[in-house]
Amino acid sequence: MFFTNYSGAAQEKKVEPVPPIKQMEEYKIPDDRLLNSTLKGSKWYFDLKNYSEGRLYLNTDSSKPDLLNFMDKNRFQITINQKDCKGLIKGTYVIKKIDEGTSTGQLGHRPFEITSPPQKCAADFIRFLSGPVDVFYDESEKVMKMTEGEDFPPTVPGH
Repeated sequence: MFFTNYSGAAQEKKVEPVPPIKQMEEYKIPDDRLLNSTLKGSKWYFDLKNYSEGRLYLNTDSSKPDLLNFMDKNRFQITINQKDCKGLIKGTYVIKKIDEGTSTGQLGHRPFEITSPPQKCAADFIRFLSGPVDVFYDESEKVMKMTEGEDFPPTVPGH
C-alpha cells in the first residue's frame, strides 16, 4: 500500500489585512427601515415626574414641561424643565421600524446616544435612554411610548 500525506499547509496562502477603517465601520441600516425621517422635526412632550423606572409616555400636548425634539433625522435634544431639575440633553438617535412600523424591535438595540455632559438631576432618565429602549410610535394617535428593552442574553459557554 502507498499512502500520501499531502496537505496544502506547505504553501500558506497570504491573507491581505483588512484596513482598520473597514473593520470599524458600523453596519448602516437603510433609511426605509428607520423612523428617523418620519420623526425629524417633531416635538414630543412629557413630564419627567411621570417617568417610572423603565417607562416613559410622550405625546403632542405642549402643556407638559419637558420636551423631546427630534431636530433632524439624526440629532435630538431633550429640554428638562422641572422645578428642581433644569437641563439640556443632546445626542443622536437611530430608531428602527418593525414590520408594523412602531418599534425598535431588536434585542439590545440602543436607539439613543447621549453626547452632552451628564445631568446629575436626571441621571436615572439618562441611564434609561442610553440603554436598550423599545420605542413604540403610533402616528395616527400622536403618541409615543418608550420602555426598557432587553439587553443581549448572557451566553453560556458550549451552548
